[in-house]
Amino acid sequence: MTEPKSLIVEGLSKRYLVPKPQAGSAPVSRLTRVRNFLANPLAAEFSSATELWALKDVSFDVAHGSVVGIIGSNGAGKSTLLKVLAKVIVPTAGRVLGRGRVVSLIELGAGFDEDLSARDNIYMNAAMNGLTRADAARRFEDIIAFAELGDAVDTPLQYYSSGMYLRLAFSVAINMDPAILLADEILAVGDLQFQERCLRKVNDLAAETGLTVLFVSHDMEAVSRICDRVLWLKGGTLHRDGAAEEVITEYQNAAWDLLTAGAPGEGPADGRSGRYGEILEVKLLSADGREIGSPPRSEDVYVRIRFRTHNAKTRARCSFDLFTKGVLVLRSTQPELTPVAPDASYEALVRIPANLLAETTYTINAGVTLVRGDGEEHPLVVNKALAFMVYGAQGAASGGRKGVINPSLDWTLVTEPNVVRA
Repeated sequence: MTEPKSLIVEGLSKRYLVPKPQAGSAPVSRLTRVRNFLANPLAAEFSSATELWALKDVSFDVAHGSVVGIIGSNGAGKSTLLKVLAKVIVPTAGRVLGRGRVVSLIELGAGFDEDLSARDNIYMNAAMNGLTRADAARRFEDIIAFAELGDAVDTPLQYYSSGMYLRLAFSVAINMDPAILLADEILAVGDLQFQERCLRKVNDLAAETGLTVLFVSHDMEAVSRICDRVLWLKGGTLHRDGAAEEVITEYQNAAWDLLTAGAPGEGPADGRSGRYGEILEVKLLSADGREIGSPPRSEDVYVRIRFRTHNAKTRARCSFDLFTKGVLVLRSTQPELTPVAPDASYEALVRIPANLLAETTYTINAGVTLVRGDGEEHPLVVNKALAFMVYGAQGAASGGRKGVINPSLDWTLVTEPNVVRA
C-alpha cells in the first residue's frame, strides 16, 4: 500500500532576471529605474538581463509524519524553496501539492507586531491562519504554557528577549493545527533544553497528527538529531536525497574535499577568486569548534576564513564587516600582514566576544587582501558570506529598543560625598 504523502513537489524552478549594469554610466536611482520601467517595461536592461536560477527542476515528495532536513551551501536555494512552499514567492515553473494548513517559521518575528502583547498576537496569528477567535481561546492556555511566558502575556513584544520571542513563535505555530511546518534555523536556535522540548513536541505531533516538518539549517548536528531524511541542494538543484546520516556525511566530505583541492566553491564568484588566491569558505563556529547557524549571545563565537594562494609569494591580511539590516556595525581587520607561500591553504580565525552582539540578525562580508612585494594589493571578497541570528537567554524580557550591538559594560554606582543640597 502506498504511503500517504503530505507534500509533493514537481519540477519546481525559480528564475530571477538580473539587469546588466551599463558600462561607464552614472549610477541611477531606484526611483529613476522605476520610472523608466513603467515608461518602457521591455527596456533594454531587462531584455538583456542575466538569468539567475535559484531553483531548477526540483522534485521530491514527503510522507506524513516525516521530519526532513534541507542542507546546502549559501546560495544553494534552501530559503528560496521554503519561501515557495510558504507561498511567499511564486515559482517560475513546476507545482506544489500539499494537504492541510502550512505554517512557516522562516524568519523570527514574521507575522508578529512588536507593539502588541503576546495575547493580541496570538489572536491575530490565529485569524491569519484561518482559526476563529473561539478556536484561539481554546488553545490560548496551551500556547502560553509551552512558551513559558508567565506574567509577560500582556507585555508588548518589543520588551521580549529573543528567547521569549522564539518560544512564543514556535508555540503559536504548533498550536495552529499545521499539517506542514516550515522552519528555517528555528529548531537550532535556543538552548539545548528548548531544542529538546521542540523535538519532543514535533515527534509527538508527527505520531499523533501526521505533522510534516521541513527544516533548513547549517547546523549539521541539529539536523542529524532532528531529521530522519535530508535533501541536499546544490546550485539550485536537488543533488542528493536520502537518510540523514548518509547525506550529511557525504555533504561534509564534499566540503572538505573542496577545501583541500582548492576548487572554487558553490554559488556566484562574488570576487572570491583572483590571480593570486581565492577564498574557499567562511564559517561560523562555536567555542568548541562546531559549525553553527545561530550563536547564543552569552558565548564567544568565531568566524573562520579559509583561503588558498596561487602563483607567487604574497602577504595576507584578513578582515570582515558585520552588518544588520543594511547598517555597518563594525569592521575588524587583522592588524599585521602575514607572509604566505604560493599554492598553499590557510585558515584565519577571529573571535567575537560574548555579550557584544544584540539579539538580532546579522550578515558578514569576509575579505582577504593579498599584497605583492611591490605593495600591489589584490583583494578577495565574499559578500554576505554568513547570515545568522543571535539569541539571548530563555528567561526574562529584554529592555525595550535594541541597538545594532548590545555590549555588557562594567558599571558602578556610588554615593557622592559632600553633596550640597539646596
